[in-house]
Amino acid sequence: MRANLLVVLLILLAGIGASLLLIPHSAELALQKFRDRDYDSARDAYEQRYAAGDRSGATVMPLTRLTLAQGDVERAIELTEGFLAAEPSSVEARELLDRLYQDAQRPGDRLENLKALAEMRNSADLFRELAYAAGFRNRMAMRAEALVRYCTLRPEDVEAQQELAALLAARGDPAGAVDWLLRADDRATGNIQPDSRELLMSLLIDLDREDEAYERARRWLGEQPTVADMIGLASQLAAASRPDLGLRLIEPQVTGPQVIGPQGNGRAHELALELTYIDLLIAADRREQARARLSALSGPVEDAQFGRLLALEVNAGMPRAALEATRGRDLRLVPDWVLAGLAETALRDGDQAFPDRLYRELGDGFLDDYPILAANIALGRGDPAAAAGWAERALAGDGLAGKGLTMGDRLGAIRILDRTGHRAAAVAAFDRLPLSGTVPEDVLEELAALFIDFDRAPAGLAWFTARRQATPSPAAAQGWARLAAKSGDPAAVADWLAGQPKLPLALLQDIAGSAAERASANPAANRPAAALALAAAQRAFALDPSPRSRLALAGALTASGKPADALPLLAPLLDGGGAEVEAAYIAALDGAGRSEELARHLTAKLARGNLSDADQQAIVTMLLDHKAYRAALPLLRAWAERQGGEWLSVYADAAVKADALPDLAALLQGRAAAAPLAEAEDSLYRDTLTRLGRKADLRRYLLARATDDRLPADRRREPVSALLALGDKAGAEQALQRLAAGQGPQSEDFRQLAYLWGPRPPASGLDWIEARAKAAGSPAEQAAWYERLADYGGGRRVIAGLGGQGLGGQGAAPALKTPYIEALAAAGKGKELAAAVRAALADEAAPDRLRRYARLAEQTGQRAAASQAWTALLARKPDDADALRQLGMLAYDENRLADAERLLRRYVAAGPDDYEAHYFLGEALTALKRPTVAIPFYRTALSQLRARATRGDAAIQTEANLLNRLGKVDDAVALFEGLRKRRPADRQLKADYASMLIENGRLPEARRVLALP
Repeated sequence: MRANLLVVLLILLAGIGASLLLIPHSAELALQKFRDRDYDSARDAYEQRYAAGDRSGATVMPLTRLTLAQGDVERAIELTEGFLAAEPSSVEARELLDRLYQDAQRPGDRLENLKALAEMRNSADLFRELAYAAGFRNRMAMRAEALVRYCTLRPEDVEAQQELAALLAARGDPAGAVDWLLRADDRATGNIQPDSRELLMSLLIDLDREDEAYERARRWLGEQPTVADMIGLASQLAAASRPDLGLRLIEPQVTGPQVIGPQGNGRAHELALELTYIDLLIAADRREQARARLSALSGPVEDAQFGRLLALEVNAGMPRAALEATRGRDLRLVPDWVLAGLAETALRDGDQAFPDRLYRELGDGFLDDYPILAANIALGRGDPAAAAGWAERALAGDGLAGKGLTMGDRLGAIRILDRTGHRAAAVAAFDRLPLSGTVPEDVLEELAALFIDFDRAPAGLAWFTARRQATPSPAAAQGWARLAAKSGDPAAVADWLAGQPKLPLALLQDIAGSAAERASANPAANRPAAALALAAAQRAFALDPSPRSRLALAGALTASGKPADALPLLAPLLDGGGAEVEAAYIAALDGAGRSEELARHLTAKLARGNLSDADQQAIVTMLLDHKAYRAALPLLRAWAERQGGEWLSVYADAAVKADALPDLAALLQGRAAAAPLAEAEDSLYRDTLTRLGRKADLRRYLLARATDDRLPADRRREPVSALLALGDKAGAEQALQRLAAGQGPQSEDFRQLAYLWGPRPPASGLDWIEARAKAAGSPAEQAAWYERLADYGGGRRVIAGLGGQGLGGQGAAPALKTPYIEALAAAGKGKELAAAVRAALADEAAPDRLRRYARLAEQTGQRAAASQAWTALLARKPDDADALRQLGMLAYDENRLADAERLLRRYVAAGPDDYEAHYFLGEALTALKRPTVAIPFYRTALSQLRARATRGDAAIQTEANLLNRLGKVDDAVALFEGLRKRRPADRQLKADYASMLIENGRLPEARRVLALP
C-alpha cells in the first residue's frame, strides 16, 4: 500500500514540474506582448528585466526601440551606449546609435560613432560619409584619414583623390598631396581638374622636382598641342613661380622651324600664343627679348588682344610705345591699371593731353580705383579742392576691401593734402603711416622731406638711422643726412659730406638750410651746425649760383659768425625777394651789429605807410621767425580776439612757444562761454587744457559741449569719444542719453549708448529704456522701446509693464501686443501667450504678425492658439500657403478628414514642392474611401520625393508607401527589402512592412517577414 502511495506521489510531482515548464518566462512574455503590439506592457516588462541586470541584446535592443517609439530619444541613446560599452563589436548597435545621434542632433557624438562603425564595416561609403561629417565639424585630421581609407577602397574615384590631395597640401603634407595627385592623374590619363594641375605643378616645384613637373606638363600637352593647351599649361607653370619652365615648354612651338617669319619658315602661330610667350619672357626677366618681339609685331591688333598688348608693353618698359598705340583706339579696351600707369607716365613727362582724354572719355567712374592719379590730374587742371578730395578719399579707403595703397601713393596723397592747404589732415595721415615694414628705396627722399616738413625730424632721424644700419643704401644715407642736419649730430653729417664728392643739389640746399636754422637759433651751442651749413651752402652755390643758393649761403655765413660777408650776397635779392630774404637780411644786419641800419630798414618800411594787412603780418612773421614770441603776443592776441580764425592759431602757436598757455586757455574759455567754439577752436582748447594737465576742466568742457543744444547733433556726438578716452564713462553715458532721449530706439545715438552698456545693460540702463517706453508719445514708439527692452534682457519688465495695460484682453493698442507676446514666448509662458494671442487676433490685420503669432504659439506647444492664429491669417489672406498647409495638417492629425482635404487641396493647387502635403492629402482621401481621387496626389508626391538630391531611410520608406498606394506593390516590396537589409533589427520597419503585405493579401510573405530574426 505504501508503495502505491509513493508511486502516486511521484506521478503528481512529475506533472507539477511539467506544468511549470509550460509557464512562459519573463523574456517570452515581453516578446509576446511586443508582437501583440502591447507596447506599454512590453516596455514595462523589458524595463523590469533591464533593472534586474539583464544587459543582453535580447533585452536592450527591443527596449531601445520601444523607448524610441515612445519618443524618448535620450533614453534610447543611454541604453544603446550602455550596451556598446559591454558589446563594443556589435555592428547592429553601432548602426542604431548612429541613427539615434542623428535624431538627437548630436553631430559630435555621431562623428566618433561613425568612425568606429566605418572601421568595423570597412565600408567605402561609410568612410566617405565620415569624411563629409568630419569636414563639417572642422576635424580635418579625421577627414584626411577617412579620405585616405575611402580612396584606398575606391581607387577609381579620381575626384576624391584630388580632394584628398588639396586637403593634405593645406595641412602641410606636400609629398602626400603629390602622391595622390599623381595617382589621380595617371588614373584619369592626364584629365584631372585644371586647379589640380596647377596645385600639382606648384607642389612639385616646391619639392624641388622641377623636371618631373615639366615632364608632367609636356605629357599633358601631347604630340599635337593646341594653342589653348599650350597657353594654359605655360600659365600654370608661371603661376607656380616658374616662368622659365613655361618658356621651355612652349618655346619650340614659338621659335622652332615650323614658325613663319624671322624665326622660321613653317606654319604661323596665333597672336595669343606669341603674347603669352612675351609675357613669360617678362616674368623670367628677359625683357630685352620681350621688347624685341613686341617691336617686331606688325599691323594693328584686334580689339580682343589690344588691352593685353598694351599691358605687355608697359610691363616690358615701353610706356611711350603704349601711349602712341592708344591714339585712335577705344580706351575702354585697355585694363584700368594700364591706363593708370600710362597717365602717370604722361604726367611725369608734362603731357596733360592723355590724362585730359582719360578724364573726358572715362569720367570719374574710372578714377574711383586710382584716387592718387585723379588727384594729380585735378592739380594739373587747376582744381585744388578736387585734388584734396581725391587724396582724402584715397587715405580713407587705404586697407579697406583689399584697396591698400603703396607707400609711394600714401606719401603722394599726404603731399597733395599739404599742397592744397589741408596741413592738419596731412600731418595726421603722416603720423598713421605703417613704417614698421619694408619701405621702398624710391620713396625715401620724399619720406625724409615729409618728416622735416611736418616737424617730425627726431622721429625721422631715428627711423633712418635704423634703416641705414639694417639696409645700407645711398637713398637711406641721404635721408639720414637730411634729418641729422635738422635734429641730429651736425659734425657727423659734415664728416659724411666730406666723403661724398658728388651729391644732388637739392640735398645740399636742404642740409644747408636745416643746419643754418639750427645755428641761428643758438649760435654759441651750435657751432658744428654753422660749419655744416657753410660747407653745404658753398658746395650748392658752386653747383648752381641761383637766388636760392645765394640766400642759403648768406644764411650759412650769418650762422657761422660771418654776417658781414652775407650782406653783399643778400643786397641784390632785396627788391622783390620776399619775406625770407627780408628775414635773412635782418638777421645778417643783427649779426653784424648794424643795429642802426636794421632800425632804419624797419622804420623806413613802416614810414612808407599804407601798409597792407599782409605787410603788417609779414613784420609779425619776421618777429616770430626770430623767436621774439613775447614781443609779438600782445599784437597777436588783439588780432585773435578781433578776427579769430587763423590769427587765433598763430597766437596759439606763439603762446605755446612763449610758455603762455594759461593766457591762451583764458582766451578760449571766454570765447566758449559766449558761443560754441568752431571746430578748430574746439580742438585747440582741448589741446591746451591737455597740455596744462587740467583734466577736470577738460571733462567739464566736453560734457557742456556734448549737452549744448545750440550745437547740431553731429557736433554734440563727437565729445562722447573724448570723454571715454578720458575715462569718463558716466559723462559719455549722460551725453548719449541726452542725445538719444528725443529719438527712437533705431537711432544711431541709442545704438552707441547700447554699445557702451554692452549686451547686458545695468539696471539703470534698463530703467532708462523702460522710462523712454512709458514716456513714448505713440503706441508704435512705445512698442519699439519695449522691443529693445526685451532684447537687452528686460523681458520680465516688458511683461510687467504691458501686462498691466490689459494686453491679455481685447481693446488694447495692437502695436503693443507684439512685444508683449514676444516677451511671453521668450519667458516660456505658454498659457499667457495663448491668451494674449487670442486677444490679439480680434483686431490684428497684418498677415506677418498673425503668422508670427501662430509660429510662437506652435513653439510654445499651444496648438489651439496656433490654429486660431492660422485661421485668422487665412481669413485675411485666403491664399496664404503657410496657413493652408498648417491648418490642413492639424485637421488631418485631429482626424477631421474633410477639413484636411479642403485645406490641403487649396494649398497644393499652387503647385508647391511639398511631397508631404501631397501625401497626406492622398491619405485623407483614401481614409474618406476615395482612393481613386487620391492617386494623382500620390503620384505628385512620389515625383517630388524622387527629385530630391538626398533621401534618407525615412524618405525611402515613404516612397515605398506611395508605391503601395499606387498599386506598385512589387516595387514597394523591393524598397522595403532594401531597408530591411540595412536595418534588420528594426522591428517597427518589419511591422510596417508586414502590414503592407497583409493589406495586399500577401500573407505568406508577411509571415516570413515577421518570422525573421
